Amino acid sequence: MKRYIISLLSANRVGIMAAVTTALDELGANLHEASIAVIQNFFNIVIAADFPEERDPTLIQEHIEGICNAFNVDVSIKDPDVDVPSMLPPEDCIKYLLAIAGTNHPGILRRISSQLGQDGVDIMDLSATSSSDGQSFEMMIKVAVPKTLDILELQTMMETICSDLDVSVDFISESDSAIISSQSQTRMFKL
Repeated sequence: MKRYIISLLSANRVGIMAAVTTALDELGANLHEASIAVIQNFFNIVIAADFPEERDPTLIQEHIEGICNAFNVDVSIKDPDVDVPSMLPPEDCIKYLLAIAGTNHPGILRRISSQLGQDGVDIMDLSATSSSDGQSFEMMIKVAVPKTLDILELQTMMETICSDLDVSVDFISESDSAIISSQSQTRMFKL
């Protein structure tokens, strides 16, 4: 079997998942992993699926597009053997949840993600919402922090970056649920 990563995006409509899974079944694929998000009524799914070795990726994409034609789905296929992600080996990192909340300002995520990138921290997952009036926000980012980084120094750096924004930043350890609090505000999140 040969694994491909497939990304699909369209306006959210009832039946998209049925169409996608029908296309995968007809192609002889076995679903390995999937992640779905619906944001502003747009549906996005990223799938890792195993296909028969001889299945051509162009045929896979065309077949999914054909079955999903009624939903106007954009389909993209990546070969993980060609587009190899550069990730830290699990033994070289510690996973944390980074909880960020406060007054909504343009550029907060840019500031935080830029610093994380400079420090070699991998962003593995992200979920964010704004209040209905857009004045406040909450964000959860799952990160893989290199063991060579001091988490307390990283915490201090995040606090400095957000010091002028009325934003709290809390690292929550995945391994022991220890909370490193920012600005004396502790938030509890389920890991």
